[in-house]
Amino acid sequence: MRILHTADWHIGKIVNEFSMLEDQAEVLHKLVDDVKKMDVDVLIMAGDLYDRTIPPKEAVVLATDIFTRLIREAGIPVLAIAGNHDSNERLEYGAQLLSTSELYIEGTVKKDIRKVTIKGANFYLLPFADHVTIRKLLGDEEIRDLQDATREQIRSIKESMNPDELNILIAHGYVVNGGKESVEDSDSERPLSIGTAEYVDVDLFEAFDYVALGHLHKAQKVKTDRVRYSGSPLKYSKSEVKHKKQHLLVELEKETIDVQTIVTEPNRDMRVMKGLFSEMMQGESEDYIFFELDDDHYVMDAMHQLRRRYPYAMGLEYTARKERQSKETTRTHQLADKKNVLELFSDFYTNFKEQPLDEDRIKAVNAIWETTQRGEE
Repeated sequence: MRILHTADWHIGKIVNEFSMLEDQAEVLHKLVDDVKKMDVDVLIMAGDLYDRTIPPKEAVVLATDIFTRLIREAGIPVLAIAGNHDSNERLEYGAQLLSTSELYIEGTVKKDIRKVTIKGANFYLLPFADHVTIRKLLGDEEIRDLQDATREQIRSIKESMNPDELNILIAHGYVVNGGKESVEDSDSERPLSIGTAEYVDVDLFEAFDYVALGHLHKAQKVKTDRVRYSGSPLKYSKSEVKHKKQHLLVELEKETIDVQTIVTEPNRDMRVMKGLFSEMMQGESEDYIFFELDDDHYVMDAMHQLRRRYPYAMGLEYTARKERQSKETTRTHQLADKKNVLELFSDFYTNFKEQPLDEDRIKAVNAIWETTQRGEE
């Protein structure tokens, strides 16, 4: 079984006021062209097809074009699930009809996890849903977080799973090997859960021969070669500039797995340039650029000037000033640690009122503090 694993297209995404649609069209159409030259059995898109729950029409048109080309020109089945950025119901619109053309889209989570069998391999489609939704769906009040919810979903799959066959799970979430530090995330990923744990332990997926994951934007494996994030095909934040963006070509058998990378190379890269403003103004580029200036002083209208030579400049910060401010903040904290509460309050009052505490106010503050210390009202 040869699988093309991709995820997190985020079609329609805007990064620092720049639309990524043109770059996305370039990379995704190139993906179709590559697939047409390969012996691929199925393509997986593991969530976050769109960047917003209500995508712009241009994003929908591009997604439709790509899926149509994959089905008609490449002639392979496509399996796609909803991620946390997608609208579950909207993504699933027309899914029953589309499945007759071997475009299998699973948007909403269901009690009975959808299984699609292709060339003897079983694919289980697990779209993203929060634990509250899954708790209500399963009627299980013991589900308190995404770990509990995923455990119950996997348990239901395993009840009818044939372990002698190839079993592949397609899921979207934050899967870790013991803790958050085991994987690398980025700034452009939206949290999956507010107020409860969003992490799911990789050991829950031991029954599967391969787990195709979406959500984290860096391509990486989690504990084993059989549990992987393909990552996003494009860089979507400054924190991703060092990522090597790719799709994964997975050759899978019951006892063996081989993973190859298909590197994406858009015409316009995203990178960081560091140095003095005068040095930056000697060059030019059509890439997306984040500038880190070493100048000690602010340069008048710096971004406007830089965009004359770098039209896709995305951001600017003065790293020297930032480092100095950080050191000053650390020193302030160190000095504050050496002062008592009354001295700290006196400093605060002086800064706020722009005059020192007089003798009467000092006595009043001392009295209040002594009362507080004694625990009296």
